[in-house]
Amino acid sequence: MQLFLLIALLLSTLAAAEHRRFELVISSAKLNPDCHSEGYETLLINGQFPAPAIRVMRNDDVEIVVRNDLHSRPTTIHFHGIRQYGTVDADGVPDVTQAAIEPGETYVYRFRVMYQSGTYYYHAHVGLQDDTVQGQFIVYEDERSVPGSPGQLVDGPYVYDDELTIHLSEWWHKDIQDREDYYMGPDFVYDQGAESVLINGRTVFNQSNIAEKHCPGYSVLNVEPNKVYRLRVIGGVTFRVLGLAIKDHPLTIIEVDGELTKPHEVPYLEVGPGQRFSVLLRTQDHLPGSLFAVATSYRWRRRTRSYTENGYAYLQYSDPAPVEGLAAAVALMKPVSYLADIKRLEDVIEEYEDKKEEVTQQSTNETLPYALFNELPPFPTNDTRDWIWPDLVPLRPRDPVLDLPSSRTIKLRAFTVNDPVDHTRYWINGRPPPVRRLPILHEYYAGKRAKTLDMDTDGYNTNLQTFPVRFNETLDIVLQNALVGTQCLLHPWHTHGHAHYQISSGDGEYDEELHGHLRNFPHPLYKDITTVYPTAVDNSTTGCGWAKIRIVADNPGFWAIHCHITTHMMQGKIAILEEAPELIDYFKLYK
Repeated sequence: MQLFLLIALLLSTLAAAEHRRFELVISSAKLNPDCHSEGYETLLINGQFPAPAIRVMRNDDVEIVVRNDLHSRPTTIHFHGIRQYGTVDADGVPDVTQAAIEPGETYVYRFRVMYQSGTYYYHAHVGLQDDTVQGQFIVYEDERSVPGSPGQLVDGPYVYDDELTIHLSEWWHKDIQDREDYYMGPDFVYDQGAESVLINGRTVFNQSNIAEKHCPGYSVLNVEPNKVYRLRVIGGVTFRVLGLAIKDHPLTIIEVDGELTKPHEVPYLEVGPGQRFSVLLRTQDHLPGSLFAVATSYRWRRRTRSYTENGYAYLQYSDPAPVEGLAAAVALMKPVSYLADIKRLEDVIEEYEDKKEEVTQQSTNETLPYALFNELPPFPTNDTRDWIWPDLVPLRPRDPVLDLPSSRTIKLRAFTVNDPVDHTRYWINGRPPPVRRLPILHEYYAGKRAKTLDMDTDGYNTNLQTFPVRFNETLDIVLQNALVGTQCLLHPWHTHGHAHYQISSGDGEYDEELHGHLRNFPHPLYKDITTVYPTAVDNSTTGCGWAKIRIVADNPGFWAIHCHITTHMMQGKIAILEEAPELIDYFKLYK
């Protein structure tokens, strides 16, 4: 019966689906987004940074053609938060769901955006490429929520006048290859973090010494007085957790990772790698030209105890638009219909082949060259474990699966080990990162996967080098922190192929007998990032904090679960759920 219902749901979306096609070309160019004394070679999509926004509708069929125009680097693209029902081969994880796209090669990602809408993004999933190969992926529930529609915009119970985006990212004053060699080689000690925090792709590294002749300055969000805006916030950072606030403008959370919530007002957001929010921003009766600082602060792993050095932007009031001047459609990258006279991939390449050194920097609005921040929004001095997560309440009714017992609990305990050549690697449950000769999905189709489902006591299959999961199993996963040297660090974990519910968290080391019954998240959200916060240390084990999540294994495939601090994932902080692979073809969306 459960198989029949899932197939019926898959088929029911066919009638409403639109076909949208996008083409992405990955190239390299020198970039200087923070007006430093020099730029650095980095990776771009379609010659733009940040990458073009992709905007689709719920239930759309999406085809994204990715061409690798780099000279020597393989790549992939992951659509972060898109659950890929029936399309595991579009998940974009190298050595798991596909082979990396080699230079000169093309890969076609095709999937349907089923059962979800909201704020997502896409990014590279190889090495440190996601520093700059990342862009918005927005899924609209229906036509009423698309900017440019007549009247006010509507999503669920929320009504607003327009939408804006704040896309947070980081910028290092170092070439990507040098950084990768440092993290993966014998000289690695620790990461001090990026030199700059970017808002919508730009900032000013040093206001007193602007070295770039054509400095684009700080991003500006233009608003009109007495309006309500949906502000989408994307945590494209790959290392730090940031506080985000706007001077004299409280924020009302209405969405987390694609899940609509009941309204919850906060003075600031805590945004970690991979996390997304929507907040309602209510403007006031200010004169045109009024400026309010958008500021960021370091949370948890701090370089200072307060604001970031340069992670700023501005909210700027403008004259109200005339009635006929309704908001224009915001698509930065127009989808190409299957039936339209489409522009071919070769044409896209040719358009910028002769000007690879020219980089287009996309921004939500305009910029200011420089500014002095006389008044900044306040941030708390101290960090609070779990922030406000236990207080957020989803909009939809409680999922009955939350009140049922799980079939079992898998504990993922990651800690660092220095190998014989002094490379730092994360081992999970005492095992080094596996070396794979073929992507797991390719191995499966080639008939080279072991047939045994025998598991060790922790649920791991040594032959498969995965954690096998049965179809429709209700599975609890404990994400366990351990000391890294003498430090306990924060780790944001991301689940591919699934959203999940966080049901509990605690100090020290998780123990099933002591903590198995604990439920200190009364209204779990259905999200795809859960942060494990540092806590007091259990000296007997070096455990220093844990979080427990619940998934329902309703999506056959091979799914990564990993820390979304990119360097940690590179160093091995990633596990694979092998979920009912015998049903992959049965549920395959495109035969």
